[in-house]
Amino acid sequence: MIKQLTDEHIEQFRNLIINMYSNLENLEWFSPMPFDYENVKGMINHPRFYIVGYFENDTLCGVGSLDYKCGKLIGKIDFPENCNTDKLVELGFHIVHTDHRGKGIMKKLVSYLLDKMKADGFEWAFGKVHKDNFASSKSFVYHNFDCYCKYVKPVNKAEFISLSSEPFFSTVGKENAKQTLSKYTEEDENIIVDYNIWLKRL
Repeated sequence: MIKQLTDEHIEQFRNLIINMYSNLENLEWFSPMPFDYENVKGMINHPRFYIVGYFENDTLCGVGSLDYKCGKLIGKIDFPENCNTDKLVELGFHIVHTDHRGKGIMKKLVSYLLDKMKADGFEWAFGKVHKDNFASSKSFVYHNFDCYCKYVKPVNKAEFISLSSEPFFSTVGKENAKQTLSKYTEEDENIIVDYNIWLKRL
């Protein structure tokens, strides 16, 4: 079952985010997400986001989201001339718990959100995926998105360091974070992350 998240799902959503970071090989693949109770509650209730969960019985197995502010990328990316950005929405973060991967949950979540976009009158959808995140890229290919352009995003280095230092963060992820940080000096405030922008006309 897929349904919109509410306050009753805050703790399960927190645990899902922590599970994701506990198994994430490369922190560059995900913009830093909060995992404390109040910030997760804020995400669920913020009008900028529409967040749905895939449930088996009462267990939250995965989440998908829409970002109505399009990741604040309007004006930063040259979308096609025929793309009315007032009718554009971003497929935001998608997370599937490691115990439930391989079941096609992400495909179901994306399909559900694409149907909602159409029902709400949107005409275009896009998503940003790290250039090396092949699993998420496959989901966009499956749903007939085109790899439209590259996008270079600055990520706050202090947040990156803080998250990669959390005790639950994966060992492989910690090593890859060190490699990322080795490219920057102490004076650098941001790290630079390379994304692909995937675009689809609905």
